[in-house]
Amino acid sequence: MNIFKAPITRLSLYGALGLVIVLALFAFAARDNLFRFLNDPRTPFQTYTPPPAPDYASPQGWAMAPTRSANTPQIFVVTPSVYWGGKQWNTPPLAPKPLRRLHREAIPNWAGPFFGAGDVAIPLYRSASLFSFLTVRNDARGARELAYQDVSNAFDVFLAQTDDKAPIVLVGVEQGGLHVLGLLRDRFNDPYLLERLAAAYAIDFAVPLDVFGTLLPGIAPCETLGDSRCVITYGAFHPKEKSEIKRFKERTMVWEQSGKLSLTKNRDLACVNPMLGDMSGELAAKALHQGGVAATGLEWGSNPAPLPAQIASQCVDGVLHIGRPSSPALRKQRSFGNRFKPDPFNLFYGDLARDVKMRISNLQTRFATEGRLAPPFENTLELIDSPIQKVPED
Repeated sequence: MNIFKAPITRLSLYGALGLVIVLALFAFAARDNLFRFLNDPRTPFQTYTPPPAPDYASPQGWAMAPTRSANTPQIFVVTPSVYWGGKQWNTPPLAPKPLRRLHREAIPNWAGPFFGAGDVAIPLYRSASLFSFLTVRNDARGARELAYQDVSNAFDVFLAQTDDKAPIVLVGVEQGGLHVLGLLRDRFNDPYLLERLAAAYAIDFAVPLDVFGTLLPGIAPCETLGDSRCVITYGAFHPKEKSEIKRFKERTMVWEQSGKLSLTKNRDLACVNPMLGDMSGELAAKALHQGGVAATGLEWGSNPAPLPAQIASQCVDGVLHIGRPSSPALRKQRSFGNRFKPDPFNLFYGDLARDVKMRISNLQTRFATEGRLAPPFENTLELIDSPIQKVPED
């Protein structure tokens, strides 16, 4: 009998177990870098061949196509990221896994609150991968610019196919917030279009205060619940999520007047509390919470009952501070990369559903009291100077 065999085998087992534990601890500590590494396309955007653009003249270009309903508010929703990265910088619009996430998670949770307020249109688009929002490389800027080209093209088709006098609501979630800011800059400088804007929502996206009046002349954050033609924007975090708050405040990129993207670092952010509908900075108690919904998997058109009084909230230094939701269904789960991904639930589902109806009502009241702009002249006459001929004297 070998008296050394058992101790050596036991030592080997302990050593292997220790190595597994060390590797697991290292993987946990480096999980964010590992997530980035695994989702990096490793192809320069300049040499990258993007997926084909959607055809917005066809129903296949839309998750939900525009409809022409007279006197019905028209709601244009730009969904958040549904593709994390890997081989592509931008999402193939018909790729099965991202498309499944879009219909199962993004649309029920983020378009759902606006369903009862009007006709909802949702374009498919080559959204920038989630990875492109975790780096500041120029490749990532190119991915975002390509995504905005699709959104801009889709919006033009949306305008052409819907009632040209009805109120308009823009909704953008996460990267959709960036694209909504682009539309406000490029399309709503038209006074006839701005007149129709009930509200624009840039949700879970950092919007610097300095873009109002410069990039977006004539548009401001919604200061009270009685405002219209304004922007509702917030990013919601628990105060202990310090690294996430820092990333939100410093590493978000927004459009400049030049059309380029720049960081939000050292810029004051707008924050409109969705529970109050204003920028007061006051604490909104739990009792005011209209309710969150975990709508993942629900069919479009479902009318889920929000879970009310889950959280208190308050705008602090441009960030919406929230408490821990009472329901586990409204808490972000801890898993690989989850802290970077859009939430598969909507903490303010009931609050947004109430807010959008209020903004539309506010705008319709303005139409009744202020009137509407006269339609622009479609045909003009060119006046040519004609010499004056004196009447001959008798």
